[in-house]
This record gives sequence, C-alpha cells and structure tokens, in this order.
Amino acid sequence: MKKPWLYKYQTDNWNIKSPTCRGKIMVEQDNTTEHTHEFNELVFVFSGSGIHKVDNERYPLTRGDVFVMRGSHFHGFENTNHLHLKMILFSPGFFQNFSKRIYDLPGFQTLFVHEPRYRKNHKFKSKLRLTPEQLTKIGHIFNIIEENQENKPLGFQAAVEYLFGYIIVLTCRYYSESTSPKPKALLRLSPVITYIEKHFNDLLLISELAKKAYMAESSFRRIFKQITGLSPINYIIRFRIEKAVEIMTQDPTEQVIKISSNVGFENSSYFTKKFKSIMGTTPIAYMQNLRNFEK
Repeated sequence: MKKPWLYKYQTDNWNIKSPTCRGKIMVEQDNTTEHTHEFNELVFVFSGSGIHKVDNERYPLTRGDVFVMRGSHFHGFENTNHLHLKMILFSPGFFQNFSKRIYDLPGFQTLFVHEPRYRKNHKFKSKLRLTPEQLTKIGHIFNIIEENQENKPLGFQAAVEYLFGYIIVLTCRYYSESTSPKPKALLRLSPVITYIEKHFNDLLLISELAKKAYMAESSFRRIFKQITGLSPINYIIRFRIEKAVEIMTQDPTEQVIKISSNVGFENSSYFTKKFKSIMGTTPIAYMQNLRNFEK
C-alpha cells in the first residue's frame, strides 16, 4: 500500500524527500501569483517580511511566524522583502502514520485544524509566533534534516520523517506555551470544538462547554463567536445538520425522525425547521432529490 503522499508531486526540486513528506528549505521567497495545490504546508518565517494572500485576504508576515497553509485555498505572496522561509509540504493523510498521542497534543488541533479553518474570522491574529530561541532550535533541526538528505547516510529517510515529527511536537508545544491573548484563546477553544465534533449527538450544555475552556460563560460565548463566526449553539446546530446530510447521502431512504435523533435533536420538528433554514429545503425534499439523482 502506498504511503499517504501525492506521488505526482514527487519531483527532484525538494530539499527534503521521504516517502511521506516533501520539504522546501528556501533561501528567499519571491512574490507569487495566487495558486492551489493538493498538498499542505507547514511554514516557518526565519527572516524578512511580506504579505501572505489567502482567499482574497492579506496577512502580514514577519520573523518567527508559523502557520499551516491548506493547499486547497488560493494563496500567494506579495511585497516580499528578503523573506526567508523553511517549509515542509505534506499530504492530507500524512498524520495517519502518527500515533494518537500526536493528535492529543494541546496545540495540534489548534495549529493544524482550527487556526487555518477560522483564520479569516480572527484575521491571522491567532497564529503562532516563535521566540528567537525557539526559532533557532527549529532551524537546527532543519539543518540536521538537510544534512541527512544531502549525505544520505543509512536510514536517512526514516530520520527525516522522525525529525519532521519532532518539529511537529515542538511546534505544538510552543503553541501550548504561548502567552499572547489571541493564540491562547484559540488554544483554550480548540479542545472544546473537538469535543463538540466528537460528541455532537450528546446533550451539550453551553455552561459545561465553557468550563472545559476554563472561561466564564459570557466570555466563552463572545470569544467562540469571534473565532468561529457562530455562537456556540449555532455551531452545534450547523454541525449536526452537516452530519445529518452525511447520513442522508449514504442512505436517502432513512427515516427523518431517526436521523434527527442520531445527530442529537430531541425534536424532529425542530430538526426540520433548522435543516430548512440552513439547507434551504426540508429533509424529506432533500432526500427525495437524492433518490431522484440516483435513478
């Protein structure tokens, strides 16, 4: 079985090459037109400055900035001034090779899932910024990766993958240690968002979710909406509707009352009301369209 990398991107242009990840250790980043690709990037800004364009939004970059760029979003660079980057390109399935302990790191979901997902709402203010000491340590690991790649000693590919994993662990650790207000707020909310998405069909009380974020309920409601663009209850409802759509797509003959119960709605009439407000049609009509499409 092939490891989760997009093999059509395996070229000789990468400084870092292993079966599951590719990396570019760049001397200087020039201006680029906006583009997409089928891999993601973990980007470290080592010096210089520039503007990162993402889906028509513009975010300033400076030394120490660290962020994940999802390749499916239009992105590019402009106004670059001696912008020196080190980045690792990885396939969306890359983390399937890691143990569950990586996913449970306090900063993992924040850095790799929630900060990119909600970047437009918080205007890139929740990004990680490394201290000079942290950036130096990450740079040292990159140097070891380059040395392994250049000299190709025995087991160098395994070493490269291990070192990339170490960079991920360190970066998540640095995120969890951040004292800046915006990253700290997102770091507190990330486990709650993950909890909601795992337990969407359970009874979810806003007061209990606020406790999980170690926030007063009023602060939790305000910060949650600032970051996600939705109130906690509307986020829960929208996520439940998305899960209902998944069930309907898999089986468009399923009973509406059963679907509503499976995704956490106690009342099927309320489910129908919320489904129509979000999807623009009733659950029954939506499933009828799916059945007609399959004929």
